[in-house]
Amino acid sequence: MARYLLLHAFPFDGSMWDGVAAELRAHGHEVLTPDLRGFGSAPLGERSPDMSVLVDDALDMLGERPAVIAGCSLGGYVALGVAARRPDLVAALALVDTKATADPEAARVHRQRVADLAEAGEAWSTGMVEGLLGSTTRGTRPDLVAQVEAVLSSASPHTVAWVQRAMAARPDSREALAMLTAPVTVVMGEEDTMSPRQEQDLMREAAAQAAWVPIPGAGHLTPLEAPEAVAAALLALVARD
Repeated sequence: MARYLLLHAFPFDGSMWDGVAAELRAHGHEVLTPDLRGFGSAPLGERSPDMSVLVDDALDMLGERPAVIAGCSLGGYVALGVAARRPDLVAALALVDTKATADPEAARVHRQRVADLAEAGEAWSTGMVEGLLGSTTRGTRPDLVAQVEAVLSSASPHTVAWVQRAMAARPDSREALAMLTAPVTVVMGEEDTMSPRQEQDLMREAAAQAAWVPIPGAGHLTPLEAPEAVAAALLALVARD
């Protein structure tokens, strides 16, 4: 039996992994799907915005027991931070619709603008549904579109600002990924425009033995858009290990 730690995307909570977690548990595995700080039931706290804070939290969740760590988008940044700090706790790593590079200047400026809008009580998520969900999902899954819209509208402005500033300042993680000896799988929705193919190729270059799992008809939120395919990739990752 494997132990999985599944880390969610911004601005969701651990429930975004429910479909994947159910499949993993059906195979007898232990699955942790925590809320990252500021999301779901987890308080944001008083620490300054920094990805290392979320990495600290993930390490606290792990204790000294290794796990298969899977992170989607924001969760992938946290997973890479764990791999950099405590590679001995990474039994295997799944990078789902995420990237290992630091933000370029234009992206940092955009994140700061989103943070400022959120703190000012203004609309910060305009157009974000189109980036989060693939065109196939948007055209065929009105239920999921409505679910994502509800998540965006209910997100705490303070958390939005905190996490955007933390993500804007995150480091490049490719060196840590290259040094990791645990099995790695890179998962990408083929319609993902937020973590596009070139970013996936950079992670695959860093982790030369990484498995590559493209998921057709899905965008940036494959754990929601295609949970069965993501679960299959995570089960295959354990089989490799």
